[in-house]
Amino acid sequence: MSDKLIVKASDELVVAQQENSLARLFQIKPKPLELVSKSTQQAGATPGKFRVTTTNQHFDEMRVVMLRAPQEQRELYVKGKFSHESKLCFSLNNVQPHPRAKQPPALYCRMCPKGDICWEAYREAKQKGITGDDLSRLQPPCRKFWHLMIAERNSLAPYYFNIKGSSVRVFERAMQDNVAEILRLMVMQIKEQNKVLAAQNKPLLSIPTKVDELIYRIVFTIYPWQKAGGPFMVGFKDFAVLSEEDAADFSTLVKELTEYRKTVQGQAEEAEAMAEAEQEMTEEPASATSTPVDLPTANSQIVI
Repeated sequence: MSDKLIVKASDELVVAQQENSLARLFQIKPKPLELVSKSTQQAGATPGKFRVTTTNQHFDEMRVVMLRAPQEQRELYVKGKFSHESKLCFSLNNVQPHPRAKQPPALYCRMCPKGDICWEAYREAKQKGITGDDLSRLQPPCRKFWHLMIAERNSLAPYYFNIKGSSVRVFERAMQDNVAEILRLMVMQIKEQNKVLAAQNKPLLSIPTKVDELIYRIVFTIYPWQKAGGPFMVGFKDFAVLSEEDAADFSTLVKELTEYRKTVQGQAEEAEAMAEAEQEMTEEPASATSTPVDLPTANSQIVI
């Protein structure tokens, strides 16, 4: 092999490495978003506002798109301490503790003495008339929440956002009453299009089988609300389907973020597990509730 070929190969390798380095340097990275609680102690945080924790930017409400299916997760902290260092256990799937969990109380979340098993004793105590702090102490210290990756409708800025506490049931109701129906209608529309294509002997469209294949096409508004001066909760309204052109932009964003998750620390799960570490927690997560919540009427709105 001649010296010229060696130099040429070396130059191409340098260029490739430089391009990879620049690609990693300017990759899109989701920022952590929170709904500031009424009891917040964080400097500069306004209760009842959506806040980007890394920039302290506040929003009254946000028009957003979910970039992938919500993830059901859990977390357990040292009593009275809520920081990354005091997190004893966590799960990214609500099935098993993560391998990096410091002190998992059980092999499976459903068997955990700190988890949902506690609700039985809570309900029994409530039926007996126990109230206040005595009742609150029976709530499970390890609580389920929903982890979302969303993007703002106009700017396409991506965020990590956790639905916790009293907002969990509100979120689940909104998804069941609105998003599930929209997804069903979208699939039915594709099937109807296939009937026309089949009659014309043209190739058929692919029928989506996973939520991730369609979720980024649905847009809705999140907003804060509270009942009788209680904790701030996340409300959901004005659901709609994006146009093909707008959906294509979010499809591209999903691909870019998928690459980001693959490259950060080498594994998607590791990147996800460390996402919350970027925002130091200085207050207790919103308390959970096992009792029905009067949902805002805006949850029933569907605009297609």
